[in-house]
Amino acid sequence: MTQQTYALDAYFDETTMSLHLKEDRPILRKKGFPGNWQAVLDEKIISGKDLKALIEQIFSEASNENGNFLEIDRQLSKVLQLWPYRIVVVYPPLSDGLELTAVRPVKKTTIADYALSDEVFDLLRNKAKGILVSGAPGSGKSTFVQALVEVYHADHHIIKTIESPRDLMVDDDVVQYSFTHGTHDEVRDILLLSRPDYTIYDEVRNKPDFELYKDLRLTGIGMLGVIHATKPIDSIQRFIGSIEMGIIPQVLDTVIFIDKGKIEEILTLELTAKMPEGMQSEELSRPVIVVSSFLSKKKLYEIYTFGEQVVVMPIPEWWMAEGTKKIWMSTYAKEGIEKKLESILTSKFVVKMRGSGIELYVPEFVKGKIIGKWGSTIMELERQLGVGITVKSFAELPVLDVKTQISWGQKGWLFISFPDGFENKTISLLIGDDVYKFTTDRNGLVVVSEKNEVRMIERRGFVVVDDG
Repeated sequence: MTQQTYALDAYFDETTMSLHLKEDRPILRKKGFPGNWQAVLDEKIISGKDLKALIEQIFSEASNENGNFLEIDRQLSKVLQLWPYRIVVVYPPLSDGLELTAVRPVKKTTIADYALSDEVFDLLRNKAKGILVSGAPGSGKSTFVQALVEVYHADHHIIKTIESPRDLMVDDDVVQYSFTHGTHDEVRDILLLSRPDYTIYDEVRNKPDFELYKDLRLTGIGMLGVIHATKPIDSIQRFIGSIEMGIIPQVLDTVIFIDKGKIEEILTLELTAKMPEGMQSEELSRPVIVVSSFLSKKKLYEIYTFGEQVVVMPIPEWWMAEGTKKIWMSTYAKEGIEKKLESILTSKFVVKMRGSGIELYVPEFVKGKIIGKWGSTIMELERQLGVGITVKSFAELPVLDVKTQISWGQKGWLFISFPDGFENKTISLLIGDDVYKFTTDRNGLVVVSEKNEVRMIERRGFVVVDDG
């Protein structure tokens, strides 16, 4: 690309990442490098007249060179790519004043700058084909992607990008597509017909993006996607629900997490059939996605279905220690079980996790129906949930030793006060043969206003029970 001077050059130096201008307000710049920057406020005020003149100059420069273009042209907002600046202009009344934001890469890196081990370099260059580069905004994701693209380009691969807007600084041999000028279906058709070796997807944001990423990857095209995430596992979780769980490892095999311009973690995904960690019965074996750290060689998560819910189960280090016999199940599993039971049972119930199974507490009069003749109903329920179930009555719930006081208010209201430590908590009371939940306030007070519940307490009293 032929170098040229631009009006914006006067506002940038070698450490300026972005420029933020609003009419009749001080000039603001972000200075530093990805993951290490600070906001610098200029004493100079830019007037509305000067800002309009600057914008007119920018549009003039964009129309005078082929390498620059108007990416988005709406009535009250414009997005331009003016090498090397990405510029967003917003007009009133969409904004409360004319504003301009310009972003420019401050640091061009090569893959050598990341000091990758031979094993990691071989993974990214030759083995990984469904890559996600994740991290927080400004962490250096796009900078790393551009360095990796140079590796693919040096190997003479055919590379195309999907961007909105097109702001990756890549070699002229790389073809850049934009959704601003084409639909997902149009871009899909073009790429499936042209079959590049690698497609760079900047950024994967919503369900149509996930679907397109999946479709391209499953045809054998190498994919390198960029996605916002605050933790490495979050980028995988964003695909759950958008694509089928069983094909996630075929679509995503590697996640690179960038923080402060450095590779902090690399996750790899593998699909296997096994008994999830923390379960004891071989009958509970199922397809499991094992997520491991490529850097530490440790298993970090398992992803599998539990009932109808997809569970992302973290694996703590103590669980993988040799000789460990502890039973461990996630609250995610409990939530999945409760959701499934809500669609099956017509009565109230309480679930308590016990090892690799559950204790199911129900009203005494429905125990027989849930168990069924010769245990047939409960066995079918165990099969559906994938866990062992022990059925108990509400009367068998553990009792909490809590001192309470009862007083009466107007209109028949009942006030139950709790000691310190019970403020703003959900309290479960066993009243007769049923369990009711109430929420305390900052004074630890439960107010019972339903006439039927008040009458039940008058006749039979209540017991505070533990349903956690």
